[in-house]
Amino acid sequence: MGNLYALSQAIRSTALYRSQRDSIQYLYFQLGIKKQLTAENVFRSLCQYSTEWKEALLSSALQNEKKEREIESLVALGYRFVNLGEADYPKTLYAMEEPPLCLSFLGEPLWKDQSCLSVVGSREPSFESLQWMEKELAVLFENQSMGIVSGGARGVDQKVHALAIRYKRPTCVVLPSGLGNVYPANLQPWTDAILKGGGCLLSEYSHDMQMQKYLFPHRNRLIAALGLSTLIIEARHRSGTLITAEQACEAGRPVWVLPGHPQDSQFSGSLQLIMEGATMIRHAEDLRTLLAVEIHSFQRSTAGMGVLTNSNTTGSEMKKSLLNHEKSEII
Repeated sequence: MGNLYALSQAIRSTALYRSQRDSIQYLYFQLGIKKQLTAENVFRSLCQYSTEWKEALLSSALQNEKKEREIESLVALGYRFVNLGEADYPKTLYAMEEPPLCLSFLGEPLWKDQSCLSVVGSREPSFESLQWMEKELAVLFENQSMGIVSGGARGVDQKVHALAIRYKRPTCVVLPSGLGNVYPANLQPWTDAILKGGGCLLSEYSHDMQMQKYLFPHRNRLIAALGLSTLIIEARHRSGTLITAEQACEAGRPVWVLPGHPQDSQFSGSLQLIMEGATMIRHAEDLRTLLAVEIHSFQRSTAGMGVLTNSNTTGSEMKKSLLNHEKSEII
């Protein structure tokens, strides 16, 4: 039991994890705070906690050894792995209802050194929206140190990744697949530019996991949680973009929306978000002003704590446990 990521994958795949998720995540957090977060300590704590965990982990030992060898090979190729509770784990994810127990990425953890803005929208954006992005996001990038998070899909996602690369801002592509099966395939030629710009490709799935349609809304919650806010460029009703906006709200993140004409169906979901309380964005100056507020709030709330503590954030029972230490300890 030498590799924590391999063990985390084994833990995550069990039925026990699904029923005891909050307690396991709290265990990781506790061990991380004590600088004792190792595979050996997690394994020992769970085996001591119940015979069910001991039997489950011992039964997967041989498969776990194979996974450890695979991970060693991937590390040699530059892939990186991080678990909840470790220093490189994104702090913003602690506000999620179900933060991933482990993540893999290729590139740099841009979330450690700067604040990020999540940007999502239509796969078939209008010419006017693309022109707005060209003009206003260029102004924002020229005047604001920041990272960009999106999903790599054609349309708005790829446009914002391309702009970030052009203006030398790091960008994070959150995949609906494993890093060994990058989706969409036309992202492959972008990899070098993303990595050279200090960005990364990020996934919470096993390395060889192929894209599945049901993974898109699951992936979108990570996009929403990684940014201090989510900017919506175009959203129809019943779109994946609206799902991301809803997940941002659930994580306590502001949602900022580019408006459109009421008779333009491309913006029907966007206008609904504004009616429901999202903030309308006109230009780069609006973005700069609102970002400054969110960055200040985030820096103040995390000072000296190591986890997200914004009082306006609605998180899961796990997050409340992390902040209040109310849950009983496994270790």
